[in-house]
Amino acid sequence: MEDKIINRIKKMLALANDAAAAEGERDNAMRMAYNLLAKHNLTMATVEGHTNEEKREQNAAQFYGRPWALTVAQAVAGLFFCQYFYMRSGTRNQVHHYFVGKQSNSVTALEMTKYLVESIKKEANQRMRAEGEGAAYRRSFSMGAANKIWQRVNELKAEATKPKGQTTGTSLVLASLYDTEREANRRFLEELGIRPRESKGRGKSSVDTDAYHNGQQFGGTLSLSRQVSGGTRALQG
Repeated sequence: MEDKIINRIKKMLALANDAAAAEGERDNAMRMAYNLLAKHNLTMATVEGHTNEEKREQNAAQFYGRPWALTVAQAVAGLFFCQYFYMRSGTRNQVHHYFVGKQSNSVTALEMTKYLVESIKKEANQRMRAEGEGAAYRRSFSMGAANKIWQRVNELKAEATKPKGQTTGTSLVLASLYDTEREANRRFLEELGIRPRESKGRGKSSVDTDAYHNGQQFGGTLSLSRQVSGGTRALQG
């Protein structure tokens, strides 16, 4: 019976990662996979145990790195069981972003973050010009979009780990998986001699409330189910 359930979960995960599938199909597949894990008290480790162990690695890229972009990166990393850290480079707006986790997770988190950051950046610039506003509008819009994505990710994780009522303790299944992956990622970095430090928060800046609200609305429209196809190629669609 367990083999049948595991095979079904694999099929759902494969559909969730199929770039050719419709967005709604991918969303439903991901939710069904999470629900089956919780209902049958299984973990991703159990599912992956039926295949070759996927190696853990560190994927990195240099791209836009304003504070709101770091918020997006941190949120997406958490959604895909990865640890995230960054390093400042020579330019003010560019940073090196690092995602640590299972190979498929770290690649997906990196590419999805790039997609989301570029989408917000492009839309913020267009709205700023259309409204005849300046950099303050663009910054507030981007902050609103980033915080909305953070909120949506937290809601997805909460929904996946909430009690389902079928089996005692199933509400802890995915929470346990997040904890397990977090510890495995920490050990992986430790073996590499890397110990990320928590960055200090910056002082508060003024916020254009209309721009922030518009950004939140836009952040609610961006897909969190877009997947990577063909290795590290850019996200499609």
